[in-house]
Amino acid sequence: MADFRGHVWGGFFATLISLALCVAGLWWMELLDPYWTLDVWPQVLLLLFIGLLSACFPDVDTESKSQRLFYRLLILLDIWFILIGDYRTAALLGLGAMLPLLGKHRGWTHTWLAMLLVPALFLLVPMYLKGSVESFPIVCYIVSVSAYASHLVLDGYIEQTGRRIRRLVAGS
Repeated sequence: MADFRGHVWGGFFATLISLALCVAGLWWMELLDPYWTLDVWPQVLLLLFIGLLSACFPDVDTESKSQRLFYRLLILLDIWFILIGDYRTAALLGLGAMLPLLGKHRGWTHTWLAMLLVPALFLLVPMYLKGSVESFPIVCYIVSVSAYASHLVLDGYIEQTGRRIRRLVAGS
């Protein structure tokens, strides 16, 4: 089990690795040209931010540095939505912010399904609703999932899942 600092570093390295793989994929698909400008640095910083937050997210279900970080960011974001008059989004954000607190520690936020679905809600669903496919939200999703996975790996869930699979295979 890693502490907050361990999860941040794990998320940082997972983010760098996934970014390198995404760059290679974009290069291979010949979609990298728009990113070869100085305008890309805000996107790189956003990707790093998404990766670090994703690596810390599973621990929002307990009193921790991750929880304090997330709820401070969420309250600022909620206030911003209220100030611009987007009350529906503010309400949905508030509702979503309560969901991790409904489970137990190392509950649903520490599952592979959450690793795939939580980032999808924020990064892929809006793209789907817009009806267009863009490379940047997909890269954000890949970074988020890999950083989230780093948290699960550092907490030992890969090993635990491997044991369960071996038991299933051996039992049949």
